[in-house]
Amino acid sequence: MANFIEEVDEEVRRDRLEKAWKRWSPYAIGLVVLLLAGVAGHQVWKNWQTEKAAAAGAAFTAALNQAQAGKPADAAQAFASMATGKDGYALLARFQQGAMLIEAKDVPAAIAAYDAIAADSGIAQRFRDLANYLAAFHGFDTLDADGMRRHLAAIGADSPWYANARELLALAELKAGNRDGARQQLTALADDPLVPAGLRGRAAELLAALGGPVQ
Repeated sequence: MANFIEEVDEEVRRDRLEKAWKRWSPYAIGLVVLLLAGVAGHQVWKNWQTEKAAAAGAAFTAALNQAQAGKPADAAQAFASMATGKDGYALLARFQQGAMLIEAKDVPAAIAAYDAIAADSGIAQRFRDLANYLAAFHGFDTLDADGMRRHLAAIGADSPWYANARELLALAELKAGNRDGARQQLTALADDPLVPAGLRGRAAELLAALGGPVQ
């Protein structure tokens, strides 16, 4: 009798398991499929990213080779074609585009390239500051005083390019005939202990030539 009851219980359990499997197995299989698809998709994504980075590196090297071959205009175009991406090479390419345009004697186009970097809110501020500085530095002979001020005033005191920007602004003010404005910038530089010693020394020398610091 006991054996019979155990056999009945076993049949009931087996029947319940079969019904449960029939009910839930599609979901279990679906979950496994999703997990496998996720793993496969992640691997495909990693492979695609690797291939993309390799292609970007090859394109960047090819553009550098054009520059080294004495073809800055062609190199600028090659770098420009890379500048629309979001990888690390894209930002490098944008700066290299500006440099190659300078090399090709196309200063207005170079300034426009640097301005585009400076205006891009998706780029870290230190790189936007560098773009503003480079636009002013290379535009020193072509930009008017307001243009120089606009580029250099955008570089804040917490920027690694701040001291260089103040020095260039002093020279721009002097070029524009604003002697007092130049002395004011140079005085601030010469008195700032955080400014590198070499730059402070240049500021002090130029201040002495201009009649001394602003009191």
